[in-house]
Amino acid sequence: MNVVVTGASRGIGLELTTIALNKGDQVLAVARDPKRSRGLMALQKEFGDKLSLCAADVAHPEAAEMILNSVANWSAIDTLINNAGIFRKDERADDFLESFRVNSVAPFLVTKTLLPKLRKGNSPRVLQITSLMGSIEDNSSGGSYAYRASKAALNMLNKCLAVENNWLTTIVIHPGWVKTDMGGSGAPVEVAESAQGIWKVAHALKHADSGQFFDFRGKKLPW
Repeated sequence: MNVVVTGASRGIGLELTTIALNKGDQVLAVARDPKRSRGLMALQKEFGDKLSLCAADVAHPEAAEMILNSVANWSAIDTLINNAGIFRKDERADDFLESFRVNSVAPFLVTKTLLPKLRKGNSPRVLQITSLMGSIEDNSSGGSYAYRASKAALNMLNKCLAVENNWLTTIVIHPGWVKTDMGGSGAPVEVAESAQGIWKVAHALKHADSGQFFDFRGKKLPW
């Protein structure tokens, strides 16, 4: 399979890249500065041409085209995982704008730009890494305005993509509260557990699941 992973320099993205490579897949790992990631450099040394790198900041408007250009020699994309994201705690305008730019607009633009390659894929699927914090029904604590709103927006964008592209299986998936730089050391879920769960869900998907909201264990979540 041909797999694209954004936000691949560390954490869940790096682990998903590792899983895909170990499965024998061809992988494009997207990160702002891949060469500064020890994990990606180690994987490239181990897997050679099976791993391609794309230096792109998904927040920039040209990032989607840069990713497309990086897979120009691929006949198709089978799996796209939009993992890159940020968490802004403050409530200034810039925090909202940057949260929406990275967490909502970027995965939408990347997906839309790669649709022609995905259409040629084998049972093509897209996983948008969202958060349970984007669930309106589940929100019982408030706060984290910019982050919550940007993930709720991603959920809606993905639903639109699913409705308009009935040949594609595309879902939003909550990775759990994970021990990453974003999740913190007190989080209960290990990176490997989350990534392995996401990968398992990805490959158990049926087309009827498109447009749905799952967690990394495969449970459907409330909107």
